[in-house]
Order: sequence, then C-alpha cells, then structure tokens
Amino acid sequence: MSNLTITQIEEKLCAIIADVKRIASNDVSLNANDDFINKYHLTSMDAVSLSVRISEDFGFGFGQEAEDIDGLASFGSLTQLIQKRVA
Repeated sequence: MSNLTITQIEEKLCAIIADVKRIASNDVSLNANDDFINKYHLTSMDAVSLSVRISEDFGFGFGQEAEDIDGLASFGSLTQLIQKRVA
C-alpha cells in the first residue's frame, strides 16, 4: 500500500466516510482544513467504524498511537498521517 499520493489517500478516505455514513461517495467533499467529523456528523460508533476501516484499508493499526488523535483534527492532518504510516 506504499507510494500512495495524497490524492489517492483523500479519495479512499472520502469513500470510507461515505460508506460509514451510508451516503453516496460523490456526496463527500472535503478540503484539507475541514473538520470532517463535525461536517459529516460522525458519532462515536462512526468513529470506531472509521478507525477499523482505516486499519483494514491502509494496512496499519489506526488508533494505537498517540499521534492518531491529532490526525482527527482535520481531513488534511488525517491524510498526512496515513501517508506517513503507509510509506
């Protein structure tokens, strides 16, 4: 899963968020500074599902490191964290 571009990670994350929220993928539109948790009203159960899907789809245990919490601050911080981990 290495060598993913930020764009590829963003597209995959948007698809994951859409799946977790049970909405169409093209209904998810995020910019780097967006607070995606509030924008898409992710509940605590949604956040758990998101964490599991990130772990499965990107191949690392998301939610196991202290910096993972910082990755939830914005869509951009999450994509950068994923890019760092899959490299």
